[in-house]
Formats: sequence, structure tokens, C-alpha cells
Amino acid sequence: MKLTRFLLPLFAAVALTACSDDSPSNSEKYSTLDVPVQVANLPVVTEVFSLSCGHCRSMESAIPAIEAAADVNIGKAHVTFNESATFSALIYYAAVTQTEGKPSEELVEALFKYVQEGQTDDAEENKAQLGKVFKEFGLTSPYDLNETQQAELFSALERADEITTEAGIVSVPTFLVNGKYIVNTSAHDSAEDLAATLKMLMKKDNQAN
Repeated sequence: MKLTRFLLPLFAAVALTACSDDSPSNSEKYSTLDVPVQVANLPVVTEVFSLSCGHCRSMESAIPAIEAAADVNIGKAHVTFNESATFSALIYYAAVTQTEGKPSEELVEALFKYVQEGQTDDAEENKAQLGKVFKEFGLTSPYDLNETQQAELFSALERADEITTEAGIVSVPTFLVNGKYIVNTSAHDSAEDLAATLKMLMKKDNQAN
């Protein structure tokens, strides 16, 4: 499948609705999956987010403090639970696959800005603006990826979709711990509070053994 065929219909009308597909109403700090996520090489802690989510964009500045307080390197997975999120995921992983999996903070912020602020009703203008963002960081536009790059992109997207589906993610930002605990970020008062929950969950299985 050609990437352009998939992306073009999405450029016309992308709503910023990816923060929640069906937000949970409980106030518990975390929930436990009945069946753990089976995706290979899953980080101990994974932040699940979307470029089209304003809360996720705000969370970016807190991640270093959370990592330091919880003593863990936090991985990332972009949700795919609706059309808006999938569109954003394609953009994100087009960048990730060209930066050896480690896009800079500046690049990620530029992607947030494009998705949330930079789009118009003109699909061709959106395409041109996205190309400028990628060119600024020495990257190839998602529209101009070669077949090998497209394969890498869709492999990453498929993995993200598996995480989204297996974890039953319906609201972001959230954190997946040990592949089985879903953290309710809205039930926490601060980055320190969130880090404490992450630390507790990382140790939970070890303590039970």
C-alpha cells in the first residue's frame, strides 16, 4: 500500500480528538490488565500518547523529572484508537524511523505544533507544511519515503496498534508498566506522585514472588 494513498484522505479533516476515545471515569491510580500485553521488547514503562493531544504535549516537559524520580527510562507508543490518532501516529513514526528511534525534543515539539496548530482546510498546503517540518530536521517527508522506509514505518505503526489494542488504551496520556498495569494520570496530583506510582508498580510483581 502506498503511503500517499493512505494519508491524503486524512489531511482534509483531522480533528484534535485523540486525547480520549472513551475516557475512564474511575479515580483509581492504576488498573490491571486481565491479559498482559504480549508485544516483544516492551519497555518496563511506556508512555502512551498522541501528537494531537494537548495534555500529551504538556506532559513532555514533565517526562525528564518523572524518569529521574522513578529511576527509569520511559519508552513511547503512539495510540491508534481513532482516525486522528492514526494520522498523528504515521507522522510520529515517520520521524522515529529516521532518527534511530530517538527523535529530539525539538523535533517532537515541532510535530506536536504541526498537528495541533499548523493544519488548514487545504490538503496540499498541509502536505507542504509537513514537508517543511521534516526538511528542517534533515528528514524526508512522510510523503516521500522510499519503499524500505515505508516498510519500517508501517512495522512501527503496527506495533503501536498492537500495544493500543492489547492494552485497551482509550485515553492519553497514560503509562503502561510491566506490560500489565495501566496508570490513570488524571488521578495523580504531580509528577512526583506519578513517579511514585510507577516505582511501586515496577516493584509490584517482584514483591509478590
